[in-house]
Formats: sequence, C-alpha cells, structure tokens
Amino acid sequence: MRHGGEVLAAAAVLAGLVASGPAVRASADPGCAAGVLFTSNYTEAASGLRVMSVEVANCGAEALQLNGYPQVSLFGGDGRPLDVAILEGTGGITVLDGFNDPPQPITVRPGETAGSAFVWRNTNTSLEPPQIATHVELATAPGAVQQPLVAVSPQRSIHIDLGSTGRMGVRAWYR
Repeated sequence: MRHGGEVLAAAAVLAGLVASGPAVRASADPGCAAGVLFTSNYTEAASGLRVMSVEVANCGAEALQLNGYPQVSLFGGDGRPLDVAILEGTGGITVLDGFNDPPQPITVRPGETAGSAFVWRNTNTSLEPPQIATHVELATAPGAVQQPLVAVSPQRSIHIDLGSTGRMGVRAWYR
C-alpha cells in the first residue's frame, strides 16, 4: 500500500504536467541569451520518492527540434560534479505513467515550451554523506551547450537529495 501512494502522488504530478500542454513564454527573458531557458517549477516528494518538473523555453528566433532526453549534469554545493547515473526513463526507480514513453520528435516554436521531469529516491543506506545536487546543467540534446536549470517557484533553489542511490531517471522531452 505504501508504494501505491507514492505512485499515485507522482502520477498526479505528471498528470498536471501533461494536462498543462505547451505553454508560451515571452522571449524577452534575460536568461535566454543562448536561445533556450531551462526551468523547474516544483518538486513533488512522497515517502522518499521525488519527481521534479523541468521545462525548456524556446527564446530564440528559430524553431527548436527535440527528439530524445535532456542531457543532465548534477553538481554539489562545492561546485563539483556528482558521480550519478543519469538514466533514460525511470530506470527501475519506480513506475510512473508516461515517464518511460519513448522519445518523439517535437518542434518547439519561438515562445513555446516543452517538458521533461526527473525522478529519484532519497534513500541513504551508507555511512557516507548523502549526495545532494544544488546546481543542475542541461542541454537539449547530446553535443548541445549545457546551461543552468533555474528554479522559479516555489522553492527558488535546486535541491536533489539522492541519498546514496547514485541514480536519477530522466523523462524524454514531451508536449
């Protein structure tokens, strides 16, 4: 029963992300100098399971073509990269509707957005300090320039508390 509650809570988060559909943002955002802006609106936590929404806004003048997974790098409070396995889909962390859907080609026109999400558990079964990411960099595809993920509300900061699990799942870009 305990795991069922986690799945329902996380499914509700993802349903809210999907139901919102493609959003449109103003391209005058100062963080959009590179043509895209990565943001996170919230993190849902349920009994050790975490789901973080991620959005990419096309702030450029040309359409953005997405087909795959965000490229993710996690950094600790000291600025050093964390040794974490970034998995495509849930990677067995949990079962979430839509999270393991295969990538589909998406065109994001100027001013529009597309979504993704991260999933992890904050379980800590080690005597070592837990791994906590306080800075995330993303790229839209392999080989693209990575840029910071900006937390916009309500927390206004990044806090990915991976414990000792050493892995995080990433959802393919979707609309």
